[in-house]
Amino acid sequence: MSIDEIHTPQAGGSVSEPPLGQTQIGTTPVYAHVWEDAAELNAKLREIVLHRAATTPGLQKSQCGGWQSERNLQLWGDPAIDELLDRMRAMVKSVVRATVQNPGDDLLEGWDIEAWANVNQLGDTVTTHVHSGGVNMWAAVYYVDCGEDENAINSGFTRFLDMSGIPRPVSNKVQAAASTLSSRGEDGKANCTEPERTGEYDLESAPIPGKMIIFPATLPHYVTPYLGNQKRITIALNLRHTKFVVTDFENHFSRRRQMWRNYRGLMMAMYSVKKVVRENLAKYVPVDKWPTRLKRSLLGGGGI
Repeated sequence: MSIDEIHTPQAGGSVSEPPLGQTQIGTTPVYAHVWEDAAELNAKLREIVLHRAATTPGLQKSQCGGWQSERNLQLWGDPAIDELLDRMRAMVKSVVRATVQNPGDDLLEGWDIEAWANVNQLGDTVTTHVHSGGVNMWAAVYYVDCGEDENAINSGFTRFLDMSGIPRPVSNKVQAAASTLSSRGEDGKANCTEPERTGEYDLESAPIPGKMIIFPATLPHYVTPYLGNQKRITIALNLRHTKFVVTDFENHFSRRRQMWRNYRGLMMAMYSVKKVVRENLAKYVPVDKWPTRLKRSLLGGGGI
């Protein structure tokens, strides 16, 4: 299954609420939009991200190989990043209008965005994960540079897992990436060892520069190995809002949400305090100069 047919070009170039392409996997909606005027923005973002990758060690989270920035891209203060965040806010407004009947400004505005950059090279991939936790409501991915001719992309696909529970015919197909994922585990990255999965019932998105995909933070997804010789650059985002709530069914990915299920008032208060502190501190002290423990405390978002 593919969502590549669902994106709708935007006319003009202003950061207004864009038209959405929509599909779903099971009963879960996935939205997409291609910003057709994004070439200049992507060039600037590419330069910023590659400079950061060359000068900072980054984190090791759900990726198997590659480089991932700390989750503070929204605080880097570059005009190109600010433009990307404006486009993300415009798109989430479109999504809210599509999912909420007659939403007021209290739902359309006030979105808190956490973002980070990813750089993958030959053989790098991302293991299955979710972005749920805290007040993460939606998650998004933005493709900056796919590392391949956009007319001939054949690797580095984002895939969303079919969690519908619909019985499917048994298949003899074997996921081509299974051996690659398993071999990553030999490097000491236990989270990179995955069971074989055909992926034929998963929802697939080909990376296209300027494409922005938004999906529920609870939806498990992974990235197939990138097989190009250049650099594949994406930006991942968590979209947070305190006026929404997610029905939380216990599963492998939701166990970490126990505090949010049982002590929501306390967790909301802690979240609000951390948000105010990190935003005000970033105005006076560059985020790169924060002590490691302080960054971990103020920037932790509850996602993977």
